[in-house]
Amino acid sequence: MNQTSLTTIGREIYPGREVKISCVTGVDHIEYTCLKDRYRIIYIKEGHGVFRNDDNMQIVTGPSVLCINESDNIEINSATNIQMDIMYFEPTCFERYIEYESIEAWKSSLRDDAYFFRPFFERDESYIGACETNHFLGNRVSQLIALADSELKEQRDHFWPCRSRSYFIELLLLTNSIYSDDGANKKTYLGQISDEIKNVISWININYMEKITLETVTKQFHTNKTTLNRKFKSVMGITVTEYLSRLRMQIACSLLRKTYLTINDIMERAGFKDDAHFLRSFKKYAGCTPSEYRSRFNNS
Repeated sequence: MNQTSLTTIGREIYPGREVKISCVTGVDHIEYTCLKDRYRIIYIKEGHGVFRNDDNMQIVTGPSVLCINESDNIEINSATNIQMDIMYFEPTCFERYIEYESIEAWKSSLRDDAYFFRPFFERDESYIGACETNHFLGNRVSQLIALADSELKEQRDHFWPCRSRSYFIELLLLTNSIYSDDGANKKTYLGQISDEIKNVISWININYMEKITLETVTKQFHTNKTTLNRKFKSVMGITVTEYLSRLRMQIACSLLRKTYLTINDIMERAGFKDDAHFLRSFKKYAGCTPSEYRSRFNNS
């Protein structure tokens, strides 16, 4: 698959089936034309250049993420040593069951799900689609693009369309986190977020699949429980443990609604190792079991 292949077609498994996602990694240039039916997540791993979106320009330096919609007309000029990973996707593939006549028809149906696409929809003079990030979060962006790329190219089992979409959905959640962290949407936070708390949030967003306790976090950042929770809650409004739990539940709910992955697979992807713990946590968060939650959306 080269950079101009914007879709993936099934081969031996689901022959002819189209999954409207494709990825390229380690490239040094982008397609400059508008892609009227594709969005793009462009991760600038290293290097720098001048990012232009229509008449607006800003300097971008790796690591940064560009969230490009179907109307954006972009270029990266004066690029020096630039290396990028790119995911192309038709945003309507966010849905499992519904076909839309156009992107506009899909947009009008989103309601609360518009949250996933804030970095692609929102534009003003201070935000033209580019978010700075750190290497922790950036490495996870690169990893998710690579995982999706592997599923799309290898097509090794019957779950390849679903699994590739699951990485895409996870990537949407992560770009939202980066978008908020970059200050484009400061109202998310109750107070001014410090570099220390940004680093804690970044670390949790990278490592949520692992076993994490408050002690794990305090050792990682050489602090104590009381101080960390006080600082964290002053800007986020919740404790570190509550933030981790909420992140895991957002991922679990998103994958239950938007993919066909098994509940066990989703449990592990959300960072849970124990069925009973996952069930208790999910029922507390959503008010129902994972199966009931999935059925509710399947029926709708």
